[in-house]
Amino acid sequence: MYDWSYSDVWHANSLFGYDYNKLYDLYYMAGLSPDQMRVASPFNDYAKDSLNLYRVLDPQTWVKLIGRVQGANFAALYGRTKALGYRNITLPEGHTWESYTRFLLATLPSRLRQNYIKKFQTSINFWHTIGGGLEERTIQELLDHGYHIRRNGVSNYTVMKNSRVIFEGKIPDHTDDIKSTKDIPSWKRMCFCILKNDHICRFMGFNLTREQQKKLELLKKKYGKVGDEE
Repeated sequence: MYDWSYSDVWHANSLFGYDYNKLYDLYYMAGLSPDQMRVASPFNDYAKDSLNLYRVLDPQTWVKLIGRVQGANFAALYGRTKALGYRNITLPEGHTWESYTRFLLATLPSRLRQNYIKKFQTSINFWHTIGGGLEERTIQELLDHGYHIRRNGVSNYTVMKNSRVIFEGKIPDHTDDIKSTKDIPSWKRMCFCILKNDHICRFMGFNLTREQQKKLELLKKKYGKVGDEE
């Protein structure tokens, strides 16, 4: 087998049903090419670029890892490869941001998955029934680009008392064509929350609940200052 290519190996798996590490299925669904699919130590010069995959595909192991390996979270945060840097990430072939978000959710432990689903559903319901306050230039930009929106009164949570805007129909897959603000809903924003391990979903405008704030204060009193979660 020493002279087999990638395609030879997977062709044989398909024909004969050989046992293999199912992690490769997740790698494939995440859009990685065969030469990026490494099942090895993440702390050598060649594998460190895939650190962020641990955050997404195996969050429980990731939590243990950053607690024991100094600099692991820094490497994951500031890598800039396709698999690693969420700011530069491109969609795997055949995916929309919605389908990619749903794929990432399916890889998470149940408790963590349900946390994200609850946050995402709250955001979707908010933008469908109440709406967020947006500046007039943003509203006009949305209309110019064909987004299905309507006004829903005035927001009391913005300084200028901006109009509330509701999104009718499905939440946009992305809003890359809107330049005046990023404070509008999209599946891309939801996806980035998962990629950033943003359990609170601050990237979508959420804050700590009162219960979470109380727990944080107790931790600060007990252990001293607690660093912000990334």
